[in-house]
Amino acid sequence: MLPCPVRFVSVCADNYNRFRRRFVGPADTAMKIVATADLHYNIARSKLPTEQLAAHLRSVKPDVLLLAGDLAGQRLAVLEDCLRLFEPLDCPRLFVPGNHELWTTPGQNSLRRYERTLPELCRRCGVHYLDAEPFFVDHVAFVGNIGWYDYSFRSPRLGIPDRFYQAKVAPGAAAVLDQHRHLLDGDGLDDQALKISTRWMDGVHIRMDLDDRQFTSRLLGRVVAHLEAASGRADRVIAALHHLPFRELVHYNSDPNWDFANAFMGSELFGQALLAEPKVTDVFCAHSHRPGRMTKGHLRCVSIGSTYTKKRYEVLEL
Repeated sequence: MLPCPVRFVSVCADNYNRFRRRFVGPADTAMKIVATADLHYNIARSKLPTEQLAAHLRSVKPDVLLLAGDLAGQRLAVLEDCLRLFEPLDCPRLFVPGNHELWTTPGQNSLRRYERTLPELCRRCGVHYLDAEPFFVDHVAFVGNIGWYDYSFRSPRLGIPDRFYQAKVAPGAAAVLDQHRHLLDGDGLDDQALKISTRWMDGVHIRMDLDDRQFTSRLLGRVVAHLEAASGRADRVIAALHHLPFRELVHYNSDPNWDFANAFMGSELFGQALLAEPKVTDVFCAHSHRPGRMTKGHLRCVSIGSTYTKKRYEVLEL
């Protein structure tokens, strides 16, 4: 690790060695995979930690680098600057976008950006865009996707009708926003719901003709196809998603404003797709800004957990 002023962390060496012995086995390292995410290089307090992380990873010397989304925001030039920070690494660099990479300005289209503009930017930077196709290194395949949300992780205890999740505003926010006040006219609200004032900003900045469930379905079809292609060529598959694939990684607490936002953390459909492919052994995800790890069936899943000021990376040795 670098000295104290650097605000990023890796897996603690002792903890990682225990994790590796338990799940991966002893040691002749053939491939070192490093995964990081949520660098938010467009935000002032994230710039220096991101630059320090990129410099530090030169000493880590990964064989493959996974960048699991939310590296930047609306401005593509900032995303390109962030990707180029990792150019000195002598290894393949693999990228899946996050929801912030789909944020656009009026007149632009997020789906076009996802399916055309971002792949073109990655090609220009010498980065492999995993959402377009898997990547293969010897006997190992890498499959990645932004993932998305279909509200399957929402908290049932809130009792908020579906229309508020579709609009990405809680009832308390709808009450003070003219364009959403009509949502209050339907059934299914109580006084407690009106105290919840969360607004999920994808609803402001993402512009496409598909709703969340349609977009989730479109992405899921792509993930299933990529897993099938990868398993046909590789002995082992490593997956990367920006959004969370399992409810167990979602942080629920007593704050209803927080729990309303959990509806946008991911979808259980992606977890089911990963579990259906026996060659997938490890999954990296991000988005929640909370570190976590779990096992489910044959899968080991790690949520990277970078914050705006503290950047984390995870290491997997095969």
